[in-house]
Amino acid sequence: MLKRYFISNITVMVLLNFLVKPFYIFAIDRNVQNVVGTTEFGLYASLLNLTIIFNIMLDLGITNFNNKSLAEDPKRVTEYLPSMLLAKGFLSLLFVGVVLLVAVLWQYDEKSMGLLGLILLIQLLNSFLLFLRSNVSAHHDFKIDSVLSVADKFLMIGICSVLLFTPIFRDNFKIEWFIYAQLIAYGISILGALGVVIFRYSRPDFSIVKIALIKKIIRQSMPYAVLIFLMGIYMRSDSVLLERLLGKEEGDYENGIYVSAFRILDALNMFGFLFAGVLLPMFSRMISKNNNVSGLVKTTTNILLPVSFVVLAHALFFNHEIMNYLYDHNTPEASEIYLFVMMSFPAYCLMYIYSTLLTAKGSLRLLIGIAAVACILSVGGNVILIPHYKAYSVAWVAVGVHWFAAFCYIIFCIRDTDLTYKWQWLGQMVFFFLAIGCINFILKAVEIPMLLSILLNLIIFIPLVFVLRLWNYRDMTKYFQDLLVKGK
Repeated sequence: MLKRYFISNITVMVLLNFLVKPFYIFAIDRNVQNVVGTTEFGLYASLLNLTIIFNIMLDLGITNFNNKSLAEDPKRVTEYLPSMLLAKGFLSLLFVGVVLLVAVLWQYDEKSMGLLGLILLIQLLNSFLLFLRSNVSAHHDFKIDSVLSVADKFLMIGICSVLLFTPIFRDNFKIEWFIYAQLIAYGISILGALGVVIFRYSRPDFSIVKIALIKKIIRQSMPYAVLIFLMGIYMRSDSVLLERLLGKEEGDYENGIYVSAFRILDALNMFGFLFAGVLLPMFSRMISKNNNVSGLVKTTTNILLPVSFVVLAHALFFNHEIMNYLYDHNTPEASEIYLFVMMSFPAYCLMYIYSTLLTAKGSLRLLIGIAAVACILSVGGNVILIPHYKAYSVAWVAVGVHWFAAFCYIIFCIRDTDLTYKWQWLGQMVFFFLAIGCINFILKAVEIPMLLSILLNLIIFIPLVFVLRLWNYRDMTKYFQDLLVKGK
């Protein structure tokens, strides 16, 4: 029953995101880079990642704490909501002040400061939207959360389609227009999310705000804040270091190359992030009731890991074709970096599952320790390698750091929870990757067109996961029967 409940909700969420977010990334985000150029988009990406590193100051872990706490006791929403909203208002001022101070110290030019100011507004709105959504997912209203998770991107598709595909606008398109569109989309999405929270759960009554409660929430959230800050450093500092270590012009160009290679991974990671968003409240509630989590972990791993293996196997042989198809001015460097970038994808999938389990279990000191080591490896590796290998070094370091973190999360989950693994299961995974790798080798050898190769991978993937019993046919059949019954 639990498996079907999980699969039901995650299927709705994935389908909605599959319909909206890939279209946004490849039809909108990619076209913005093609129109404004690699260097201009590289500057935008560098500034965006700078704000992401300090983004934790907007939240201090409040959103994760809220999600976990309300999942354990939904009645807390009336008490927590107004105090957390007020706290996020104060934290927003702190965030803006710190980022602008860093920008001044690093002597950003006038254009960069202007873009940075707009990007700061995007981050404020995004953080507020994520907080409102945490109230929805904590109440296990995952289908409503699914709609909210794609609302901003759906609006962006509508706005930017007019700007990018109408000749009179496309010829004059600027990166600032892309940012303005995001501000409008986030603003409308926030109004929708706020309406859901107010009418379904609780109206924020600011007369019951207690400073003592805010201090308590922030104090209890601080471990989450430290963890997210460290994760932001080892996942996002590479782009900033490229720009800082190579100089503005060369750094922005190398950033643009890296972003073009990273874009597909960024799109795929959205699905892993969605899984984590569903898993955190479910793990939290299961652990609070002393329920066994191994079944849910295995189900999720069996969904995400084979998918990541298919993507990686295809990238091994069709990386040049993919990048040439996506970008007007692709380079061999970007194609090779794309291959290294995709080597991180299976590690990301594992991290989304096992770090979420450790978070739900409250093993924050352990998570912080792993993230701290990952930061040292990431920053140290990039500082040493970037001056010599530029964007290549960022991809190489990312592969090593993400797989290090993933193995650490798995090892400590096995040590601290009821998880067990059989060699037979590991053998199934290895065989699956080797099989799908051989298939892509053959497709490349006989010169199958790239788009057709993607379709063939999808066609072969589905029977293969059932044959290897990574997916259970009986469970899937019962699940879809339940959907049909509910749909009548």
